[in-house]
Parts: sequence; structure tokens; C-alpha cells
Amino acid sequence: MSQLSALRVAETDLSPRLKFVNILPSAVVIATVIALLLAGAPQQAPTAQMLSRNAQDQGWTGLTLGTAASLVAGLVLQPLELASIRFLEGYWSARGPLARLGRMGMWLQQRRKSRLAWQARRLQDGAPLKEQAREGLTRMPDRRPVLPTMLGNRLRAAEERAGRPYRLDALRIWPRLYYVLSPETLQKLAEYRNQLDTMARFCIAFALAAPITAALLALHTWWLGVPLVFGVLSWLAYRSAVHAATTYGDAFSAAIDVYRLKLLTEMSVKAPENTDEERLLNQTLADLWERDDNDPFPPGVDYSSGSSP
Repeated sequence: MSQLSALRVAETDLSPRLKFVNILPSAVVIATVIALLLAGAPQQAPTAQMLSRNAQDQGWTGLTLGTAASLVAGLVLQPLELASIRFLEGYWSARGPLARLGRMGMWLQQRRKSRLAWQARRLQDGAPLKEQAREGLTRMPDRRPVLPTMLGNRLRAAEERAGRPYRLDALRIWPRLYYVLSPETLQKLAEYRNQLDTMARFCIAFALAAPITAALLALHTWWLGVPLVFGVLSWLAYRSAVHAATTYGDAFSAAIDVYRLKLLTEMSVKAPENTDEERLLNQTLADLWERDDNDPFPPGVDYSSGSSP
């Protein structure tokens, strides 16, 4: 708290999302690097005595500078939240340095999907492995080619699955549906999304910490367990991000199920009488929302001022 005051930053200026999604992962990496440097790395093997003596010499100045570095890193990285998620999803350039890794990941994910499809089709009904395969297939997208990472395929499958029963494009309706969600639903969705983003940022932070600490400790064999630990933590954070993506995707789909008709009421669109009518209406709305210059006036919808469905 005193370090924030020294930087003229109030606690209320930092939102919980900023602190947990951006500042905390950055602070972990920065604190680790500073601690190793103060403990004597890379010239000598780190020692607790060296760390204690140098930390006392630096005093509050060093602590304030470390806090400032964490804040600056968190603020600088905040606009890159979406980019970090997209990176972990596997949206990599087809010609960049990750192109070969991306092709290998796509091959592995497609093999996994094919194996699940074979198990779901060939195994005996009621077999536990068959049920697991069916569940696994619901977490894989239909669109081809698949993405090179499990996280990317998990999120893409959620996007496809969310509005499918109603012929809704989930990504197209979501910016509009967002305005009619209840505060409780928004809070829950934000909680799940924060979990996903936090784990994704920790995954990247730990992955960066591994080679940095390896470089600092390269001459001290017994200390190379530190970058190994960071590598394991990065993998665990990624697995947590995948599970968080599943939870978020289920909540995302449920919000569309519950609130899609409320959106029609807020738009004063006549409510459909059954699911078949709703699917036709959703196709018309999709054409309206497309904003295609080649067809500026697609077929319209009937308006109504009736009560909520």
C-alpha cells in the first residue's frame, strides 16, 4: 500500500481485473528476476545471505522500483489481453516462425478429433470410453481446419454450439445480447472470463520466466530446477485455462438460451410462436445485421410492442 502511495496510485485506481489479469502475472516474473539478481545470479549461485544483504541495501527504493515496474508492465500489457488469448488459441501466421509448429499442432488436433469420432462410432453403446468420446467431440469445432491448440478448439466449439439450435451466429448476436443480460449474469460471465484470462496470462508469464531464469542460472546446474518449475507451472496454467474456457463456453451458451427472446422484446420484434419460426426469424435478423452494401435492404421483420415472451 505504501509503495502505491509513493507512486501516487490509489488502490481504487486498480480494478480487480487489472490486478489479477495483468499486474499479478507480471509481478511474479519481475519479482523472480529481481530476487535472483539480488541473490547473486548470474555471477554466482544464488544464496539467501546475498539476497538478504542486497535487499537491505536497496531498501524501500528497490521495492518501489519493483512495484513501479510491475504496474507499468501490467498497464502496457492490458491492451494485449485479447492478443494473448488469440495467441494461445493458435491464431498464428501461416508464414511466420510458428508456421511449422502450427501445422504440427493442427495435425495432432485433427488426429485427436478423428480418434474421438472413431471411438464414438465404433465402441459399444454404454461403454464409458464411448461416452467420453462423445463428450470430447462436443468440445471440438466442426469448422475445418481445426486450430493447433486445445484452447482454441475448445473456444471455437463453444462459439459454434451456442446458437446452433436456433440458427444463430453466436458471435454476431453476442454484442447485441450483451445489453439485455441481467447484472447477475454479466457478473458471472465476467468472473468466468477473468478466470480464463488470468490463467492465460499466467501461462505466458511462466513461459517467459522459464528461459529468462534459465539464462540467469545457466552456470549453476543445481539451480536449473527453477526454470523447470516455471515450465511446469506454465503447462498447469494452460490446462487451467482450457478448463476455464469450458466453463465460460457453457455459461456463454446458457446466456444465449435464456436471453435470446428478451433481445427480440427489447428490439420490439414480434416474438415467434415456435422454434421453426424463430429459426426463420433469426436468419432474417442475420441478413439485417450483415450490413451488406450489395443488399442494403434485405427482407424485414414484423414489429410488436407486446409483453416479454
